[in-house]
Amino acid sequence: MDRTATLDPAAARGVVLAGALPAAFESACLVECVDTVRAQRPSEIRPVPRAGEALAEFDREDPAERLEFLLTGLGCMTWRDTRSGGERRRYHVQRVHVHESQRLATTRMLDAAWRQGRQALLGAEPLGASSPRHTQRLTMAQAAWRAAMLAAGHRRRRHVLSVTIRDQEIAAVLVRAARLLGVTADVTRRSSCVIVTVPTDAADMLPATPPRLRLRDSSLV
Repeated sequence: MDRTATLDPAAARGVVLAGALPAAFESACLVECVDTVRAQRPSEIRPVPRAGEALAEFDREDPAERLEFLLTGLGCMTWRDTRSGGERRRYHVQRVHVHESQRLATTRMLDAAWRQGRQALLGAEPLGASSPRHTQRLTMAQAAWRAAMLAAGHRRRRHVLSVTIRDQEIAAVLVRAARLLGVTADVTRRSSCVIVTVPTDAADMLPATPPRLRLRDSSLV
């Protein structure tokens, strides 16, 4: 990924070009996984962060670092900060910000990337194994699962690996992405979340969570 890139004007207009789509889609997935009000929004359009408001907040450093790395590579001016709270049980929130001058463009880019990546994954059109679009689908599938395991976290219990997310739409993307990667995923709906599970013996076919020192490895994009 070109570290000297500037934010693509086409993305701000609602289209993410093929070369930038994997990083933009993974960024969108990271944000979607921690969007606590997504299901209540009347529109699919993501609200633009207000002054001082973070683009995304995580309870761990790894997904925040990964999002900052991806967005910087896409030409966004980003930074992170940490907010702590609690008395008996301390907690730390990792927040990712975008420069005020790029908030609208970045928001539009993430909306476009989410829409394009979701369409690529959920599309029923048969594609040949050597088709560039098939290769792109697999790349999108890996990006979706890498983001989910980073942002939402994952648990291994005996025979299953599970990811807990808040939204049925993200769950549908993960189920389809798993299928494209040769894994069968199941969905369990709870009152406040959705749990996506895969057999542990097939979990190795999913992209591994990037090791701490490789979160900034551009080969993962």
